[in-house]
Amino acid sequence: MKLTRLTRALLMLGTLSFPLASQANDPDGRLWTLNMKDAELRDLVSEVGEITGKTMVLDPRLSGKVTVQSTSAINQEGIYSLFLSVLRSQGFAALDQGDRVLIVPVAEAKTKASRHRGNASEAFVTEVLALDNATASEVSAVVRPLVANDAYVAPSASSNALVVTDSANNVERIRQVVRELDGAGHKSFTTLKLEHAWATEVARTLTESVSQNGGGPNAAKAIGDARSNRLILVGPTSLREQMARLARALDVPGDANASTRVVRLHHSDAKQLEELLNGIGKRMENGARGGKDGGAQGSPIMISADTSQNALVLMAEPAQLAMLDNVIAQLDRPRAQVLVEAAIVEVSGDINEALGVQWAARAGDVAGGTSFGNGGLTIGSLLNQEAGKRPNLPDGAIIGIGSRNFGALVTALSSDSNNNLLSTPSLLTLDNEAAEILVGQNVPFQTGSYTTDSAGASNPFTTVERKDVGITLKVTPHINEGDTLRLKVEQESSELASAPAGISTSDVITNKRSVKSTILADDGQIIVIGGLIKDNVKTQVSKVPLLGSIPLLGRLFRSTKDVNEKTNLMVFLRPTLLRNTANADSLSQRKYDGLRQLRPAAGGANGLLLPEDPRRLFDGAGDKVVDMRKGARR
Repeated sequence: MKLTRLTRALLMLGTLSFPLASQANDPDGRLWTLNMKDAELRDLVSEVGEITGKTMVLDPRLSGKVTVQSTSAINQEGIYSLFLSVLRSQGFAALDQGDRVLIVPVAEAKTKASRHRGNASEAFVTEVLALDNATASEVSAVVRPLVANDAYVAPSASSNALVVTDSANNVERIRQVVRELDGAGHKSFTTLKLEHAWATEVARTLTESVSQNGGGPNAAKAIGDARSNRLILVGPTSLREQMARLARALDVPGDANASTRVVRLHHSDAKQLEELLNGIGKRMENGARGGKDGGAQGSPIMISADTSQNALVLMAEPAQLAMLDNVIAQLDRPRAQVLVEAAIVEVSGDINEALGVQWAARAGDVAGGTSFGNGGLTIGSLLNQEAGKRPNLPDGAIIGIGSRNFGALVTALSSDSNNNLLSTPSLLTLDNEAAEILVGQNVPFQTGSYTTDSAGASNPFTTVERKDVGITLKVTPHINEGDTLRLKVEQESSELASAPAGISTSDVITNKRSVKSTILADDGQIIVIGGLIKDNVKTQVSKVPLLGSIPLLGRLFRSTKDVNEKTNLMVFLRPTLLRNTANADSLSQRKYDGLRQLRPAAGGANGLLLPEDPRRLFDGAGDKVVDMRKGARR
């Protein structure tokens, strides 16, 4: 299974967002996209290993399923950072060991994390943050509630430093907080958990309030941590108490409408989007809870889908709603459509040649002769023909000579037949959506018959299973960057065949030709996906032993038949990309015009009457119709 796409929106809802790398950072300049539904996590690891060229060593406990949808492409570095974010959401981490990458549970990653930061913002790393002014134990108590449950923060009293193990992004965030605390010198600090207000907004309000009241920029400071929604108050005791009182006054429930929202989707399916957003919401809740010593719990996030209106109902904090709105806006975009046209071309022909000599003679009570059936007519059938009845003569040349006691029959036939079969099924579908078209019959196949039941009573019945016979085309298109498409194609052509001699007519036989493949094609490109060339040469010789092998003279004692059959079968595809309504309208008009140009044979009794504008097919008014038997308006 080819995997390629996780959305930028997913990155924005992790514990912390990280910037997407631009295409210029990728030496090859290649871009990938990921569209997966209930895919195995191990398959994702394998695919990312192929894209990045990294050797992945998997922990035996690695399992789980992921669902990913994307409308934009990202480069190799973005794919890897995205992969690390998905791993973290499943409770696993990737440890870069240079020549290989270890995939282990987060609990073990904390003890094995490398100090090398690398380029991936979600990679698990360990950093030692030295302090110049503050005390490590005090800073540790403040910082610990700001990290997730699966991260690690501990003070080192001997070196007055903090040891932090977390993703590179989170470690950088902790570094900034520690720098602020350490820069405050020997000032005291406290933390305050907010229940309703947004910590970063309250911190900005508190800092401005202190500055306006005459306090210098270094007198006191409020730091807001958005992930845990906590305030860190730094400064003298009196100012910290003043800021704490003001923060509690600001931490009141807001308008109920600010915490709920109904989003009507224009292009996406509400049920599918609900599953994706619920997974992201759980990740946001876990991040908001912080460590076990963090105290208050994070606000719950509720996401429900209203399928009748194709809408999402969101309940979360205003900051979380803003993040969810951003994700929904990026996911709820129109998807392109793909028209897939197939041409199934089968050209077959056969040449039959038959030549035979048969004779019969009688002398007194002795009679003899030769008779061969591969010419379609035997001399024996003529001798047994009732007087006055005309025999059934086969095609070809037939010459008969003879008298009362002798007769000879010479048959010769040469036939040449050719068959051309062209089927052109087509179907339109959305990007990443499977589509199927079937043109054929639903044929019953006998699967069993019974004459008596278990008690021995007579109760005959027959079991039948119905199967589709005809032309089937299944296509799942994936639109890559640019105008290149990856198509998963299944094409099957089947037909009923006549039963061979000795086979019951109830035993239905079908001839089937099928192709299953995954291909790459450009927009509008005609590409062949498979074919079959079959030559069947048969020679049948019937002769009298010994006599039929005599040169020249042996022709009187043998009959020959040569059959040469040739079959060519090819399947062609042409995908057409429709990115907007104008493209779809133009293509529909061309197809309709082609249909109107079809005319039955001259003198046909039933012509088609079609309006010039296809919209008139549905309202039945307006334009005059065209009599396609004559091609003239009336």
